Amino acid sequence: MAPNIRLAREAATRTGPSRRAMAEVTQILCPFCLKANLPHARFCQHCGRDVVLNNDVLSSDPRRYRITRVIKKGGQGAVYEGLDQEGCVYAIKMMLDRFHDPAEQAEAVARFNAEAEVLQNLNHPAVPRVYSHFTDEGRHYLTMDFVRGEDLEQIIERERRIPEDRVLAWADQICDVLEHLHERGLIYRDMKPSNVMIDHDGGVKVVDFGIAKLFNPTERGTQIGTPGYAPPEQYQGLATPQSDVYALGATLHHLLTGRDPTEEKPFSFPPARDLAPSISQRTNDALARALQFKPDDRFATVAEFRAALRPQGEAPAPQVRVARPTARLPEPAAARVAPAPAVTSQPAPVVKPQPAPRPGAPPTAPTARPRRNPFARLVAALLALVRLVLTLALAGAVALGVYVYFERPAWAEPYVAPLLGPAPTARPDTTPAGVPVVPRLASFDLEVTLPEGAGIGDVRDALVRAFEERARIEFGPEARLNQNALPTPIGEPQVVARDSGQVTYRARVQGYVYVP
Repeated sequence: MAPNIRLAREAATRTGPSRRAMAEVTQILCPFCLKANLPHARFCQHCGRDVVLNNDVLSSDPRRYRITRVIKKGGQGAVYEGLDQEGCVYAIKMMLDRFHDPAEQAEAVARFNAEAEVLQNLNHPAVPRVYSHFTDEGRHYLTMDFVRGEDLEQIIERERRIPEDRVLAWADQICDVLEHLHERGLIYRDMKPSNVMIDHDGGVKVVDFGIAKLFNPTERGTQIGTPGYAPPEQYQGLATPQSDVYALGATLHHLLTGRDPTEEKPFSFPPARDLAPSISQRTNDALARALQFKPDDRFATVAEFRAALRPQGEAPAPQVRVARPTARLPEPAAARVAPAPAVTSQPAPVVKPQPAPRPGAPPTAPTARPRRNPFARLVAALLALVRLVLTLALAGAVALGVYVYFERPAWAEPYVAPLLGPAPTARPDTTPAGVPVVPRLASFDLEVTLPEGAGIGDVRDALVRAFEERARIEFGPEARLNQNALPTPIGEPQVVARDSGQVTYRARVQGYVYVP
């Protein structure tokens, strides 16, 4: 599960869950139908399901949680704001269990629990603390600090361009988080402005670790990350520490220049000083190296990138690491009111960086241009519009070409296979009995029925399952799908019927089937 989430919009803390008086909570939500109930309800008054989380099976976490607000909901899961029985506020992440294959289900649950354990053991003041993970009525949950702050995406939308001294102060803290992850074999994989929050004291909080993964240089996964910030190798399912270097470089380039990479040609970053001449040559050169297309041409580590960004001779800022308790149980109420976390070093006073004045004289006003007749202005406007359309068309063609080249979607395979050869994706070579398998391109007209309100992700997942069932009917029970290149609908699924809260969708789905 990897929802892109802004958890809140105010200052963050690291002293544990904040307390909210239960009297302030006027309703709680059912985790199944998401309808409102009374604050102390035990069962939903609408669907009758249990509304209390973490009371389904025995868990090492004694807290019991109730959901108070939906923050983000998608096809694979959701993120909620919730309370425990003491009135402390948490962010609660939920992964839906919709697997039909027992082996796939076991693998997904094991991966979810393994990632939760890794995040639970992270110990960094700029990383939200993870408290527990548990299973409740077939759904898998993770509880963590409810982070309050303003993310960098909001700041750049408001200020358009951030002064270099502020950006470098944030970059130093972000680098410290990424170094902490890399030392433990984790790759973040989704660095971008919306995943970095700033509190009222200027402190950084890196959020949304839903797609962080253990580093394995020989393992390929699915394409993941955010276009514009993700490096080229992540489009092939690869992620290394240099991938985080690239994404951080793209983020800093956006903050310093105001140029949004999601709206530009893929993997194109002009020199930062060309867009913002006040940027130092040192920072310009560091960004240029971090944003190299090939991983080997970038900084080998985040530590090298961090050193290149610092002014010469400047010592690294002291980092305060908060020691976490060995047992993850709720502290007594009195201790929670006046927390006193242990630290491994004396914290330095927090100094909020102030914007520095731009060097040099202020820009002079532009020289007035001679007036032109209306016809000349119309011609100039039409030429500008034509240039804009051509630029957008070229950018779209490049983006589509990159996507088709790296992803090799099934719908494009008949056109690109004669030019590029067979798709370079991992596929099964034999059946479990050792019989060789061969790929066959198949297309089926399918219909699936889902409850009203299902998202497009749910519809696509249902179509993939229907495709797999149809393939086994057509080609035999040994037919299998390539999990790295799943079938895709041709066009958007169409609604063909509605009845008693159920919606039937129809689509033509195309993909490869591997059969003996």
